[in-house]
Amino acid sequence: MGATQVNATSNSSSWTATRTGSIGRMARLALLVVSVASLLSVVGPRGSAQFRNPLILSEPLAWFLHTAMFVTFVTLVGALASSLAGPRVGRRWQIGAVVVSVAAVASAAVIGVATEGAVWGFPLADLVWSFDVLDRFQLTAAEVLAVALGAPSCPIGVWSELLARAGRGIARSEDVLDCIVGLHLVDAW
Repeated sequence: MGATQVNATSNSSSWTATRTGSIGRMARLALLVVSVASLLSVVGPRGSAQFRNPLILSEPLAWFLHTAMFVTFVTLVGALASSLAGPRVGRRWQIGAVVVSVAAVASAAVIGVATEGAVWGFPLADLVWSFDVLDRFQLTAAEVLAVALGAPSCPIGVWSELLARAGRGIARSEDVLDCIVGLHLVDAW
């Protein structure tokens, strides 16, 4: 039921990982179901066209999901950069990710006004839809790997573990998102 410690070595580095127990894996499996449902909620036969309707801007759930995907994206960027080059680099990359995201949104809005006469629509709605789909797909894949590997902490940490296994970085756990959902409490129990 509790977590177990696993030691492993690769060609150029060694890392130690704590594995979750059966309850931790079940909790991550439940999150996997939520991730799949969230992904399926935006991927449909109409694709990004379903996001072009301005009424979506009045839906609080849509704003919550967009915000959650953005936080996940910034956390992922920081986790990967920290794993490869250290925590200070991770913070700089997170700031860069925010700046680039704001620039992309602003550019899409300007293009939309110039070509379609409205901020929301093509290309901004398509950009948001594509971002949401890619981030939800990444999160779903991370959940699958976290369940399969018994990776503790936030499922995003599984990417740095895979980098460490490949000898390309240091395995680091990401505690940002799991503290929100309480996975750290399940793992500690």
